[in-house]
Amino acid sequence: MRRVVVTGLGMINSLGLNKGDSFKSIVGGKCGVKRITCFDADDFPVQIAAEITDFDPNEVMNPKEVKKADRFIQLALKASKEAMLESGLLDASGKCDAAIADRFGVSSAAGIGGLGNIEKNSITCFEKGPRKITPFFIPSALVNMLGGFTSIEFGIKGPNLSSVTACAAGTHAIIEAAKTIILNGADRMLVIGSESTICPVGIGGFAAMKALSSRNDDPLRASRPFDKDRDGFVMGEGAGALVLEDYESARARGATIYAELIGFGESGDANHMTTPAPEGEGASRAMKAALKMAGVGIGYINAHGTSTGYNDLFETMALRNTFGGKQNVPPVSSTKGQIGHCLGAAGAIEAVISIMAMQQGILPPTINQETPDPECDLDYIPNVAREAKIETVMSNSFGFGGTNGVVIFKKV
Repeated sequence: MRRVVVTGLGMINSLGLNKGDSFKSIVGGKCGVKRITCFDADDFPVQIAAEITDFDPNEVMNPKEVKKADRFIQLALKASKEAMLESGLLDASGKCDAAIADRFGVSSAAGIGGLGNIEKNSITCFEKGPRKITPFFIPSALVNMLGGFTSIEFGIKGPNLSSVTACAAGTHAIIEAAKTIILNGADRMLVIGSESTICPVGIGGFAAMKALSSRNDDPLRASRPFDKDRDGFVMGEGAGALVLEDYESARARGATIYAELIGFGESGDANHMTTPAPEGEGASRAMKAALKMAGVGIGYINAHGTSTGYNDLFETMALRNTFGGKQNVPPVSSTKGQIGHCLGAAGAIEAVISIMAMQQGILPPTINQETPDPECDLDYIPNVAREAKIETVMSNSFGFGGTNGVVIFKKV
């Protein structure tokens, strides 16, 4: 079976416009949650989010093209450019070599896509009539346009895939890319997960479900994964990108290899629209499948850890079940306390964080761990990052509809 390695990483979120700044802030225990500024949220029950406030799309796109792409696509281009530059696969013109383009693909992901544009154009249609809808509306809102825009940007002509599996989408995009390389459908795949749904209908919709934290007066302490006083997740936005490559191809060209993808698992809960299967049974099956494929122990787990009551409880139960008891579960943390829940982008962003943690030998903390929950009783690396030499990492993602994805990386 072909080996799949990572040769490029990129990331943008509320704590940084690149992977270096973002990871430094994460391990430093900083938090990117604040009052919403992109719209007037004063009348909303939830007025906080992990918003990116210092990103200029004109830096990654021609100003004339910016209006043609929803914000989630703009963020994707930012992260993917960082990953592609790191991979060493771009020529002086910023394109991949024509000789490899046909065997270079894209696997993109978002949970919702251009929700802000959908909202804006719906209002335009209602208030001004259908003739006032911009012709760029549909192309800017489609999830698969992540792959469309990035493939055009870099001249990538291989398989162009898209995963739309709610909060597991980013992880599923990694898995789909790996399968494509393993089955010899491509030699390289750019994985990009991106999301930007901090808009009135996005915040309003999740608030109506009672899924969001309402700690409007204390945003820095609002997202508190695995804490007894958690009251919901905080919406985040951002993008994560990884260049996956056949090991032999990467080695032949002398590429820097950041990690090898050695295991993945997928499952479905078949239980409820939004609530995980009891005791995390579906999540556990996905983890067990990934561990069986990897055939190694795990040094650190980046949990899905949303800061909601059921998710954190059932993920804890799933981890205990998967590893054969509390005492066997390796250190676990959730970085959503710092950058919010980036929905379909979460899996890609958290894979980047996990790989960087393994590379740098420092495990991100779970911030806002103030009141222990007796039912969530694992080592969550509370509040302060921890130095640790680890060889393997696992990243978990679970989505509405009961869709689960797990990936495992190791050092090479």
